[in-house]
Amino acid sequence: MSYFLVQEHQALIAGHGQANVDFEGAYNKLLELHNAVYPRLRNHNLDLHPRWQKSSIITQESAAALEQSATLVLPYFRSREQAEMVERLMGKEQMTQPGGLDTYRHPVIELRLTPQAFAIELILSPYAWWDQQNFIGKLELPHHRATFRRLLMQMDADYCFGFWHGLDLCEMHLSNGELRRGKILDEWMDTFAEGQDWLRVGRWYEPEAVELERSAILNEVFETVKQLNSLYQFLLWTSNNNFQSFYEKRQHYARRMYA
Repeated sequence: MSYFLVQEHQALIAGHGQANVDFEGAYNKLLELHNAVYPRLRNHNLDLHPRWQKSSIITQESAAALEQSATLVLPYFRSREQAEMVERLMGKEQMTQPGGLDTYRHPVIELRLTPQAFAIELILSPYAWWDQQNFIGKLELPHHRATFRRLLMQMDADYCFGFWHGLDLCEMHLSNGELRRGKILDEWMDTFAEGQDWLRVGRWYEPEAVELERSAILNEVFETVKQLNSLYQFLLWTSNNNFQSFYEKRQHYARRMYA
């Protein structure tokens, strides 16, 4: 039997306001999944953190859409202290209030349940522009661009990659298998624009997919998050992974070219 039932997917359309039993069931199952998978992530020293307010570990706001919608989302991202530091670098102040940090301003790995699918995705939204700039600056160096390609190539062929916005899987995506052909990855990354595009890498599952069977879902989630974490750590800005100066040089060169 599938961990999430079809009626639990469909209950998201009605939402919590309808006091829907299936909605509550979906919420509780996602929380149960977190309680099972998170100790594994910590035991493997993955530096990923849920939202720190226990009442909002699961939310209806996705970094892929930025508005409440027919979804339940469990996001993992940098620690609260790191998030506060980055948002200060972005110029945001007054983050001492509960909920003062914005998850979508950071790279996140989401477990997301929608009426149509269950997704496990790494999302870098245009509102996480500090990390987008860091990522673009890092790709200016050929050996780091080669590392990015290698990280993707080490992942399974069924991952979906693209720059779209929204909860649903866009037709304008490529599978990881397709990215392995020729220079497609370089050509796509050359069009990536910080502050404009969403970067998405993840797996999508139809309701009651075999990978979501009760006996399989925990390992499926853990292994997928573990693979996505390698990309997450590659692009995440930290004081030890700081390529802002390379981004600034790139922008300075571009301005001179078009002056």
